[in-house]
Amino acid sequence: MSIVTNKELLDRAKAGHYAVAAFNTNNLEYTQAILTAASELKSPVIIEAAKSEIDYMDGHVFVAMLTAMAEKLSIPVGIHLDHGPSYEEAIRCLNYGFRSVMYDGSALPLDENIANTKAVVKAAHACGVSVEGEVGVIGQAADGPEGKQNGMIGIADPVECERFVNESGVDCFAAAIGNAHGIYKKKPELRFDVLAEIEKRTGIPLVLHGGTGIPQEDLRKAITMGVSKINFSTVMRKGFLETLADTLKNNPGDWDLMKMLTPAKEKMIEIAKQHIIMIMSDNKA
Repeated sequence: MSIVTNKELLDRAKAGHYAVAAFNTNNLEYTQAILTAASELKSPVIIEAAKSEIDYMDGHVFVAMLTAMAEKLSIPVGIHLDHGPSYEEAIRCLNYGFRSVMYDGSALPLDENIANTKAVVKAAHACGVSVEGEVGVIGQAADGPEGKQNGMIGIADPVECERFVNESGVDCFAAAIGNAHGIYKKKPELRFDVLAEIEKRTGIPLVLHGGTGIPQEDLRKAITMGVSKINFSTVMRKGFLETLADTLKNNPGDWDLMKMLTPAKEKMIEIAKQHIIMIMSDNKA
């Protein structure tokens, strides 16, 4: 099946009461693992990359690689820019062939966030590309592609969210409800009351960042309140690196790179499957 926009994937997910998993990637094995898991579970999937990951892979190479791999599968796949820091980065990804971009102006005053996001929407929609925005402060529980660790976790204002959606024209957006990127030090206390009000006021598919470590029951509750895309990144990197470290430790002097990487890739397949099932997108392709 062909590469599709996130709008197509998320509109279907919202109507079908499930969420689509969005996994970050930065190399071949990572991407293979995500697509293998989604294909075996007959699930739609979004493969995304932050600016640092795109710079590492080269955007043209990333899109060409993912497109070639997805063409052979019978599932819909999204290619998405995660946490685009600027209008220029969004345009760069449009030129690479991304089918969805995120502009993250959440650290800016609301008026500036709306104006910048609206400009990205105008350019992206002219190319048939969907746009994700963000309102509120989704912090960093640990270092990652999205940024350095910080203690910032804020709660989005539902009234501001309504204005943001109405004026920017985004197709979906992430609202901070107590979630954060990275490994949580304790169980996150998600503000479902705020999420319910945001869904009521906006009506478009919502995105939950920082899915790693959020319990299944909370993820599924969020889905009932309009969350249609859930991002997972840290859990995949952690599984890969821990497994690779064990493999190298147990095979000293073995320089077969493919052999050393295979267990780590298989671990990521296992983790991706677990999270696809958690958010109920299996058999929804």
